[in-house]
Amino acid sequence: MLKRMNKAMLFASLTIIVVISSCTEPDLIGLDLQPVSEIPGMSTDTLVVESYVVPEDSLIVWSPLKNLLELPTLFAGSYDDPYLGKTQAGFLAQIRLGNTITANTFAAATTPDSVVLSFLYKDLEGDSTVTHRISVYELNEKLFNDSTYYSGRTYAHSTFLGHADLIPKLNDSVNIGGVKSAPQLRLPLDTALGGKFMREYISNPATFASNTSFIDYFKGVYLVDSADGVGSIVSLPSTSSIHRLTIYFSGNKSYEFLIDVNAVRLSYFTQQYLSINTDNIPDNYLVVASMAGLKDSLSIKNLTSLYDNGPVSISAARLIFEVEDVSTVSNFDAHNNLLIFGSDSVGNNRPTADATEASGYYGGLYNSTSKTYTFNIARYLQQTVKNVVENGGKDYGLFLVAGGSTSNARRTVLKGQSGIKLIVTKTKFNP
Repeated sequence: MLKRMNKAMLFASLTIIVVISSCTEPDLIGLDLQPVSEIPGMSTDTLVVESYVVPEDSLIVWSPLKNLLELPTLFAGSYDDPYLGKTQAGFLAQIRLGNTITANTFAAATTPDSVVLSFLYKDLEGDSTVTHRISVYELNEKLFNDSTYYSGRTYAHSTFLGHADLIPKLNDSVNIGGVKSAPQLRLPLDTALGGKFMREYISNPATFASNTSFIDYFKGVYLVDSADGVGSIVSLPSTSSIHRLTIYFSGNKSYEFLIDVNAVRLSYFTQQYLSINTDNIPDNYLVVASMAGLKDSLSIKNLTSLYDNGPVSISAARLIFEVEDVSTVSNFDAHNNLLIFGSDSVGNNRPTADATEASGYYGGLYNSTSKTYTFNIARYLQQTVKNVVENGGKDYGLFLVAGGSTSNARRTVLKGQSGIKLIVTKTKFNP
């Protein structure tokens, strides 16, 4: 369930250049060689846009539809960012049976040598040198593959299963039983968990007859992670042969429980925002953060002035954001892309008509040369100004949102005020 938009947190006056021209977008190079007043039907307007930094809505992290489009990424860690505030991420996952368990699997063993929970590394944002303090608990509620789960949901968990203090080493191989293996997160768990499984098989083998029975018995694991200092957040891929819980026993034997594509696995996020993002005082930057962090609300003032001299046809509307130099503070990468959404009357994200066009039209990719993000919102502007002027409708504004908000841990700082421009190309009907 999406949350209502929190109101004004950050105000910035943005300059908007509105250019009127032919129905097809012209080559803007050279337009300044001829005064606009000398080009028939062309004029320039300057509008004001209000901008507020607002919390992002709770995001879907698991659902059948979402998983068709993008498999879930798992996150663990925390960071204390001078532009965003405090963010913490953890995840939970079902544990499923590996090979069929028979009377010979554990050979009547009831005490394991060790139990290890392991995950393949994917990426890391923040300070790669800090220690992560990870605790693992038993999940107390059953997860359902066909359900929808949101990033802000809380989950019941109880029995403490293990803890590790470690610095994630994404580029270092791991020696497992004398074999060099891929870089991975390895968490030693209490051997009591393995003993619990072994004794359960002896007393009630039906528990291990199917994954349905086993998940009813052991619902999964719940991970909490807090990183030192400014912190970092490590991400893990959706699936991997390394994602598993392994019981080692009898000196040289082992059994692997799986965290595979059929296991429900999802992340949760918590945020503590800086007061500067809630004090309603103008600032010179905007912040966009993944993991249900921050987004920016944009309201185009005097939008109806585009119709001051009658209806117009808008052929292009380039909305340009400049990245602030501090965007890479604390080792954050700028987002590969950002997204523009419309807002409804209660502040929910709604796709714009432009977003249905090809990416070459819509834009939003990061240009590392110019350090900008550029969007075309022509259809949104055309529909909105027409609705407001001709139909008495309302303009609820736009949102600038992180791209891949549930698949990366990035945050981007953008210049406010003159660092944002909206260049609109329009033509009067019957000039």
